Amino acid sequence: MMKKLRVEYNHEKCIGTKTCIAAAPRYFELKGGKAHLVGNYKQEGIQVSDYEADETAYNEIVEAGASCPVNAIKVKDMNSGKVLVGTEITTAPDYREVTAQYDDMKEFALDPNGYFLIRVNHATKEIEVGFCKERNHVLVKITGKKPIDIYQTIINKEKLISRIDHGAYLGRELQKAYMALQHGLEYVQDDELKAKG
Repeated sequence: MMKKLRVEYNHEKCIGTKTCIAAAPRYFELKGGKAHLVGNYKQEGIQVSDYEADETAYNEIVEAGASCPVNAIKVKDMNSGKVLVGTEITTAPDYREVTAQYDDMKEFALDPNGYFLIRVNHATKEIEVGFCKERNHVLVKITGKKPIDIYQTIINKEKLISRIDHGAYLGRELQKAYMALQHGLEYVQDDELKAKG
């Protein structure tokens, strides 16, 4: 039995991951680096399409909506009126808000595996990370151009971290180092970024 589906797609929210295209290539296509809803009409800035869908198409469209990482795709079953994939963020019945607090002087703990020295090399456009177990005695040097390459190597390949907060710290510092390289800023580990000179 054919089902009527309405797809509402917020093109402005799209970040071009192409997950919807992979899931439903008959209904989403790539245009200008972003997904485009096939056969759409505009409704208040949103791309809208109505489809008669068999079971295969139904599953593809629902999967496309569910796979969107930025909640840009809404899918509604027009026969039942049920929203199959929503774009609204809701809160759980036991939802609560927490104010973040941390006292570095009281709560900081060293990773027993060791620590990292991080610097940027503006000449090669690379981030250099030295892993130490003893004070300023580098055992391993990891070099890369992007934070994800470096922290994935450190965490998953070299297995140099044992504490999750150490991983979070490393991610923060690597992103700062990357921004310093991209914008010609001075990077000093644990300090705020500032203009060189």
